[in-house]
Amino acid sequence: MSERLAERKAQQLGALEQSTQELLNEHESALQQLLNDARRTTENAIREQSHQLDTALNNAAVQQRQQLEAIEQRLSIAATQAERLSRVGGLRSWTRPLAITAAVMIAVGGVTAGGLLLTDRLINSRLERLAMLQEEIQRAEQVPRLPQGVEIRGIQGGTYLVGIDPRAAWTGSLQNGTPVIELTNTRD
Repeated sequence: MSERLAERKAQQLGALEQSTQELLNEHESALQQLLNDARRTTENAIREQSHQLDTALNNAAVQQRQQLEAIEQRLSIAATQAERLSRVGGLRSWTRPLAITAAVMIAVGGVTAGGLLLTDRLINSRLERLAMLQEEIQRAEQVPRLPQGVEIRGIQGGTYLVGIDPRAAWTGSLQNGTPVIELTNTRD
């Protein structure tokens, strides 16, 4: 009779081990899928953010180019007027082109500063987004996992941990009497 009980216990432990291993494999697959989905989502978000940044930078560059062309045209007109005035001579002839040149230089500085500020804001927002996505990836990678060779399986309608050596496993109970089995040996 004790042989039958030992044989039955061995069969049950084998079934438990198999069920636990199946469940662990299922959970590992699900966790891997979640991690892959998070990475794919992160990569897509980075690509989209990069595309938006490129578009915004291109638009800013086009606007700056248009503003610079308008300023160059004004400078050309001012240079032509300065040349005509210099032919006339006198102090008054060169003060107006000097004032026009100073005004144009201030306008060019303002346009350039505005473009640099826009570029700086776009880059900062992209860096913040990348940092946030990196944190999400790190959180997904830190999800607890079962030890190597241990898995959760469903056997005959029950859920079991499979892959635990019952002779080497530490067993005990929580304060409320719930039985527990240590999956990894952290004690010396």
